[in-house]
Amino acid sequence: MGRILVADDEPDMRALLADLLEEAGHQVTQAENGQIAVSQVQLDRPDLVLLDVLMPLMSGIQVLQRLRDNPTTENLPVILLTAFSLSEQENQILDTPNTYHVTKPWRRGVVETAVTSALAQAR
Repeated sequence: MGRILVADDEPDMRALLADLLEEAGHQVTQAENGQIAVSQVQLDRPDLVLLDVLMPLMSGIQVLQRLRDNPTTENLPVILLTAFSLSEQENQILDTPNTYHVTKPWRRGVVETAVTSALAQAR
């Protein structure tokens, strides 16, 4: 299974996602804001990142832009999680390769399918 970073500023949401992914056999690390997420990606080299769009210090969109601008992480699969509609610019970012979107409140099956698809396409 994969190594997955879950970045969300809401501890309960992070824990729910981590539990779901660990039950599916994945190794999970967590970050409570965008800056920590960027650092964790560099340290842990995950196979996939789940990013909340609205986080303090650095949004999920800003994290995604940093990852896409870095040659070592430009193809890293990322699933953005948001309860809000995205701007036109943010929607353009979703059109980049290996970038996916799951709407909150998410359902277990939707997250599992997105994770499985993202990991399969990355290999």
